Order: sequence, then structure tokens, then C-alpha cells
Amino acid sequence: MRLRLVALAACLGALATASAAPPAQQLKGEVVRVEHYDPATVPSRGPQNALVTVELFFAPSVNNVQRLPAYRQLEALQAKHPTRIRVIYRVMQRTAQPPGPQLPTLALEAYAQGKFFEFVTAIHASRSTLTRDQMIEIGKKVGLDPQRLDKAISEDRYRDVIVANERRLERLRGTTAPMVFFNDKPMRTALSSIGEGEYETAYLDAYDRARDMIDRGVDPKQLMAAFDAEVLRSVQPLVITTGPSDDDLEGESSDHPLANPPLKLAGLPSLGSPLPGDRGSPVPVVIVCRPSSPECLLLMRSIHNAHNTYRGEIKIIWAPWFEVSRDDSAELAMLGDAALCAETNSSSPDDLDISPGWQWVIETYALIQKAHGRRIPPQKLIDDVAAKLRVESKALSTCRARLAGATLEWITEARRSGVTSSPAVVIGGRIYHGLTDPTIIQQLIEAELAPGVLGRCSTTGC
Repeated sequence: MRLRLVALAACLGALATASAAPPAQQLKGEVVRVEHYDPATVPSRGPQNALVTVELFFAPSVNNVQRLPAYRQLEALQAKHPTRIRVIYRVMQRTAQPPGPQLPTLALEAYAQGKFFEFVTAIHASRSTLTRDQMIEIGKKVGLDPQRLDKAISEDRYRDVIVANERRLERLRGTTAPMVFFNDKPMRTALSSIGEGEYETAYLDAYDRARDMIDRGVDPKQLMAAFDAEVLRSVQPLVITTGPSDDDLEGESSDHPLANPPLKLAGLPSLGSPLPGDRGSPVPVVIVCRPSSPECLLLMRSIHNAHNTYRGEIKIIWAPWFEVSRDDSAELAMLGDAALCAETNSSSPDDLDISPGWQWVIETYALIQKAHGRRIPPQKLIDDVAAKLRVESKALSTCRARLAGATLEWITEARRSGVTSSPAVVIGGRIYHGLTDPTIIQQLIEAELAPGVLGRCSTTGC
């Protein structure tokens, strides 16, 4: 007991001494300002309500003073029109020097610490390739916390921000970086060849377009959403599919019927979910495919790219289809039922956008593709996929027994809705048999998302 009292007294004495000691180098009455930056925001200059938004997509790089004059030119343009222009700096990884995510990550961490422009200016002024430690040392010289910089790299902390900027550039149909947009309209000349006069002309054009939008009734707070909507295609492309398809030998067709009644999509494997805070539901894009066709893997991967561009706005759904009169229809039904069971019985993947069934279908197609045309017995294929994805085999077998025939039932209902062959893609409720061209698919998705097309006008309030 005596030892405990002595220890307690020592602790209390230490606390009293610590509390009595004034903070080092802090004057009485001094106000210390601590800046906080929301990591969800982006580096920018100018007011958020500016009528002209300039977006610079670039990678912070050494020796950029000579290679990226646009950085300083846009800074000067914004200073010339401080209330009318907002410049947003979209940090990219492509073309970064040194290559890789380290420098873009450090730039975004510098923004989080309130020193984005100081850090980028120092990096741009450097004339030789820098190591990780040298980049962190530059950050330290401009007032950044080196430990936080190092940790940001180790954690790849801003990967989502960098990917979102890449996705934004794709949505604007940007082809390279660096690139500059004025109210979503790109500068068509190489940035290294653009002078002050051309930037001034681009600003005046963007300002006039913004005023025109407001005159048409667009809320000034929604200008960027309105310009984004204009980028999307407002006219559906002419789609002519060529055959033969997987199950239909009719050949070329430009007839794309609406699914009537609408396809039942509940319980099917899917990719995509609404973004946090999104009030709308993602637009369904349905891939109708034979469960054993390795070509479907290429189709799913190509449409996955569209999902990356329009994440949160579209939901890609896989549905089984085959001609039930095929000799191997029983085996295909087994594979389809297994995918439907995986959707309800498997654990969710690490990627929250991917449903368990979608992961199952991708793995199934991948194993079939690796077989290079050699037949894999359906039960072995199911067992191999279950083992790879660590799906509990007993629960899967129980589900398959319970759902036996579910694939055939779905095909029967889909045929009633107008699906006649696979592969097929259903966008906006319209069935495109034999469509596999990723460019046409993306154009159809853009047309579906565009305001005024198929009734989606929410972006501009029309």
C-alpha cells in the first residue's frame, strides 16, 4: 500500500509540474491560427460562385516552369478577373516527373496542410529528378510536416482523389494531360503554344456561355452541372449490329426493341452503387450473356471502363442467356444458377461497388478463358470458382438445390420481354442484340444520362 501511495504522489507531482509549465514560446494572449482543409475539396483559386470555372488537369513535375507555362498564365488570368474566374487544379498521375503516385500524393497532402501552391511552385522550380526523401525535404522547407508527407505516400492516401480526377478528364473527353477547360470547353491548342490573348478569348467565351445559361433559367449555383450535362451526348447514335450472334443467325440488324415488360433485375449480379449523398438511382445497363462464353469477359471488362467514367450514375448488371434447345443447356443452367446463388450466399468483395455474384461471374469467365477451348465439366468449374473465392460449398449446394431452374425461368421471362439472343446489351430499356463495341456502348450510356433524353432532365431542372 505504501508503494502505491508513493507512486501516486509522484504521478500527481509530475502532473502538477507539467500543468504549471507554460507552453514553449507562447506569449500571453497570443492567438494561434490553425488552418483546416476538407480533404474532399480540391485546390483552387477564386470564389465558388464565379461564372467561369477553369479546370487545369496536370501532374506536378520537376522543371515544370518551362514545360507548363499554363500554370502561371492561369494564375495571372484569375488575378485579372478575381470575382469572375475560379481555377480548379486537378492533380493527375499521368505524365508526372518523377513517374508514379508519389509526387501527386505529396501535392494533395500539401493542400491538406495548407501549402499546395508553395509546394507545387517549389517542385516546378526544381531542375533534376528527385528521390522520395528529396521531395519530402522540399515539403519541409515550405513548412510541411515531413512525417505526414511520408505517411501519405505509404498509405497511398489520395488514390481516390487522383482516380476521380482521371475519371473527370475522361468525362470531358480529354485525351491527354496537361489540359485546360473553360466551363467544360477544352483549349484546342497545345498548352505550350497558348499566349495570354488566347486565354483571355477563352475566358470571354466561357463568360458569355455562362450568362446565356442563366438567361435560359439555370440557377447560377448549378452552372457546372449544366455544362457537364451539355458534354453528354443528347442524341442516341445509330447502332447497327452485325451477326451472327451467339444464338441468333439472323445477321445484321438495326431494330432495337424496348423490353416489354421491363426485365426483372432483382437478385442479378451487378457492378455499381449510388455515390454517398446521391439522391438518384443509377441507370441500369444489362449485359445478357451465355454463362460459358469467354467473349463475355471482354464485354464485361470494356463496360467496366464506362462504369469507372460514370461511377454512381450507372449500374451494370449481368444476366444469363442461352438458347434452351442447346445440347448443353442443362450445364449452362447449372452455371447460371451457381452465379445467382453466389449473389446471395457469398461475402461481399473488398470493392463495395462489386456484388458477390459479379465477382463470381468474372472468375468463372476467367477460368473458362484460361482453358483455351478445353471443356471444363460444370461441377468442377463451380467447385474451382468456389474454392478461389472461398465460398462455403455446403451453403452453395443448398442454395442451388433451392434455386434449381431459376436461370431457365429468367430466360423465359426475358424472351417474353423481347430478348432473343446473346450477347445483348440493354440500355434505357432498349435491347441491342449482338452489340459489343465499347465506343457505341459508351455513346448510348451518355445519351441515356443526357438531360432531355428518355426523360432524364434533373441536371438542369428542365
